[in-house]
Amino acid sequence: MDARILVQPGISKTHQALGLAALAVPVFLLGAAIYNLRSHNEPDSVPPVQASNDIPPQTLAVLPLPDMAVLEQAVFNELSQDSLSRTHQKKIKVRPGATLSKLLENAGIDRGEAARAITALATTFNPRDLRAGQTLNLSLETIEPGSAKDGVRYHLAGLTTKPDVTRTVLLKRAYNGDFSARELVMDLTAGQTRATGSIDASLYVDGLAAGASDAVIAAFAQLFAYSVDFQRGIRPGDRFDMVFEDFRDERGASIKSGNLIYAMLAPRGKEKAFYRFETPDGEVGYYNAEGQSAKRFLMKTPVKGARISSGFGRRKHPVLGYTRAHKGTDFAAVRGTPIMAAGNGVIERSSRYGSYGNYVRIRHSNGYKTAYAHMSKYGRGVKKGRRVNQGQIIGYVGATGRVTGAHLHYEVLKNGRQVNPMTVKVPTGRKLKSKELKLFAIEKARIDTLIENARQAHPTKRSSDLGATDSTG
Repeated sequence: MDARILVQPGISKTHQALGLAALAVPVFLLGAAIYNLRSHNEPDSVPPVQASNDIPPQTLAVLPLPDMAVLEQAVFNELSQDSLSRTHQKKIKVRPGATLSKLLENAGIDRGEAARAITALATTFNPRDLRAGQTLNLSLETIEPGSAKDGVRYHLAGLTTKPDVTRTVLLKRAYNGDFSARELVMDLTAGQTRATGSIDASLYVDGLAAGASDAVIAAFAQLFAYSVDFQRGIRPGDRFDMVFEDFRDERGASIKSGNLIYAMLAPRGKEKAFYRFETPDGEVGYYNAEGQSAKRFLMKTPVKGARISSGFGRRKHPVLGYTRAHKGTDFAAVRGTPIMAAGNGVIERSSRYGSYGNYVRIRHSNGYKTAYAHMSKYGRGVKKGRRVNQGQIIGYVGATGRVTGAHLHYEVLKNGRQVNPMTVKVPTGRKLKSKELKLFAIEKARIDTLIENARQAHPTKRSSDLGATDSTG
């Protein structure tokens, strides 16, 4: 159902905005038609709004429902309509480690009232899912003078917050002090978008310029991290092609991106293309046209967005000052950048280790081990004896040990001897066979059709490249 608000033509945008605010209550109810308004105590659908018979039809113009931001603001204004003279709005940006109860108490809300509000909110949103950077919009009602203790105190008239780009959670206090919560969810349609271009500055910068999102670029980079050395294996002008799911609102605007379904990179002009495929046993992966998995036994690049600052071989040591063998590869990256396990295995060591600083070594199969040094801190649960999976975060880039700057020192050991991580030949991943290969061929043909019909992403202005902290350690 295409629910719309009817207004007279010629009315200014300002008056239209005021009209939308005045229509906050009916708009709030009508929102289900476009945004799937969900409530625990209300029906799932509402009847359509009819045009008023008092206005001649020929004088009407059609104005689509306001976008999400306008609708949310109208609803938020309605939350405190019963006591507008004594309320004000406050925005709070959630800091790392903060809890909802503490944030409400710091805003002047009584602890008991905050607890009741959180209990009501939990019917639609788990307060434990509150994340750093999320914004809380509070409608606060001043308590009568003289009734407050320990400074100015408030009643909570209402609250809104967005757990993600498609959802808004609303909380309102009734006259009797009880709270009720509901959720506003955007009605999105899945589609496919294609971002193509060439790498001139970096994959990240050029991918964004081509119209891909951060999440899609990260998935693309991780996919090729098994086989491509992004520092030395890429030349200016090397092409890339990404096709990914995106979710659009009723006007066709892209709201968020989904899975990467096709990826092509042409390092040094040689194309490598992979298709997303779920095998009958439920494993989701990416495979080339012959059914060979993009995954390798070990990843070449276990840290995202880094550049090689020092390769494997002999070099003049930046701290000691003399030439010696460098038995690993250094990746310069911003302090705190996540470091991933290059392959599945068991943690053999997770501790301080001399000039290596904070150090992790993982034992893999077939006589291989990988080591990661100079970390600022360890990943959650990364302890000796624990099993880790390929791509799991095991630590964060730092500058501990004998170094001159933040970077990751990465080693690959084969039967106890360090080998060059960038050139070592490691086993390939899964190869589809018989029935799996037939199913994959069907899915590949479907994706090929999607590629041809995908909407081209809108290019954006190129931003300056992100500078990684250099290191000569």
